[in-house]
Amino acid sequence: MSQAPYVAGDVFTVQAERVTDRPGVHERLRRAGPVVRVDAFAGGPAWVVTDDSLAREVLADPRFSKDPALAPPHWHGREPGLEPPAAQVRSLTTLDGPEHRRLRAVHAPLFTRARQQARRDRVAAVARELLTEAARECTGTGRPVDLVTRFTSAYPLIVVCDFLGLPLSPRRTGQIADAAQALTRAEPGAAEGGFAALQETVAAAFRDHEAPSPVDAFAERARAEMAGISDEELLYLITGMIFAGQVTTESFLGFLIAHQLAGHLDSGGLAGAPSVEAFVSEALRLHPPAPFTLWRFTTVAAELAGVALPAGAPVLIDIEGTGTDPARHPRPFELDPGRPRVPDLTFGSGPHACIGAQLALLEACVAVEVLRDDFPKARLAVPFEELRRDRATSQARRLESLPVWL
Repeated sequence: MSQAPYVAGDVFTVQAERVTDRPGVHERLRRAGPVVRVDAFAGGPAWVVTDDSLAREVLADPRFSKDPALAPPHWHGREPGLEPPAAQVRSLTTLDGPEHRRLRAVHAPLFTRARQQARRDRVAAVARELLTEAARECTGTGRPVDLVTRFTSAYPLIVVCDFLGLPLSPRRTGQIADAAQALTRAEPGAAEGGFAALQETVAAAFRDHEAPSPVDAFAERARAEMAGISDEELLYLITGMIFAGQVTTESFLGFLIAHQLAGHLDSGGLAGAPSVEAFVSEALRLHPPAPFTLWRFTTVAAELAGVALPAGAPVLIDIEGTGTDPARHPRPFELDPGRPRVPDLTFGSGPHACIGAQLALLEACVAVEVLRDDFPKARLAVPFEELRRDRATSQARRLESLPVWL
């Protein structure tokens, strides 16, 4: 076994980039090898997997655990993407093995395909209402409207809370969106404060909601299946669903709409309603909600593609790098009809594959359809090439702004 090649420099801090530029860090990592060593944000070494097939092996391998208890001790309180250990708070993103499968089964009834399709009209109504309000603002001020602030943030948040039976007031919608975005910032203090604010607002919404609702049935299943689960853990699980449902979907919606209004839905043989899902999948491949997976840690010393990893090694999958490898995807928006609907590793793979992936895809497809059908004259207020990524996010990719004439 050998040492992994080392890639120097900060590979995690997002720099402001034009939307048409591919982040160079992913090419550097990919060229270095299938497994490379980098400097972790919180200090010390970490390893990044850049090969798609090898990544799928890691995502299915029980030697690579999600439990933050295995993280280097000095990371706690310094690594903004690190949750509390599973022994402290059980969640889908920290548990492994049988206990993870039980908790996943508790969540599953919320995210069935039948339930999502039954609520498709409600999702469309949310999108239509928000876009109509934005259009009125555009008409009233005579200026373009920023859909990052007027649509992409609120839309997925309202949808996921509606799925849970926690309707939100406009004030709480804004509070939760602000707190969720703080969680993706690079500064640990901002992340900790963001989660506290998010949990407090979710707790208030839960206290005020009208029972019985889907979130009450979820709580009953959790109490029946997860021995000794506390009210604090339940609140953490509900908050986690809302955070994941908002921040991940929000981050790629801006890119998706930008591509749509730039005419890419009608290029490469993608025109027409049957192609909306293919268009969404391609935009997701190019702009995944997060550039890397959440952390995994080796439970024992392991060998990966000839590279020796010590026990407790922090490991990431380069989602954006594998998805934008030009050797695998030479021509954006020119699609192979046989490509799966869920693209590449955008929503993960293996036991921890995103349970809300189909909901995110539904929201994206509905947004494209409502914008196309109800606002056919919508257009970008600046050239597509001038749109820029937000420089401040470490756990998600999003646009700085999306000025649009509706």
